[in-house]
Amino acid sequence: MRSYIEWAWGWNETAQHNGFWRNLPIENFKIICVSGQPAGAFYVEENEQRHWLRMIFLRPEFQGGGVGSALLGLEVERARCAGKFLELRIIKINPAKRLYDRLGFKVVEEDDVTYSMKMVP
Repeated sequence: MRSYIEWAWGWNETAQHNGFWRNLPIENFKIICVSGQPAGAFYVEENEQRHWLRMIFLRPEFQGGGVGSALLGLEVERARCAGKFLELRIIKINPAKRLYDRLGFKVVEEDDVTYSMKMVP
């Protein structure tokens, strides 16, 4: 992930560390387990307007095996049950965009370095 952030905004270790923990409190993350092994973590912020996937990461050995797709499918369904969309923002060079495209997320806004995407029913 560091390489994507460096590409988009540059890297300042102190600023990244402080900003991450201030904007993404650890108590909001849920651990992803596969066969009893920690595979990654994610954080979905929920409010009256939306369900926003703030962060998802998988350890390399769990990438490409359907874990992310399964998790996103569950979160999309949770958002739909609440009458909302699942939204996310991704840095343009992140290859995970192909996954979001394949699952049906659509770009609804973009800037120089990121896409804002939404699962549109």
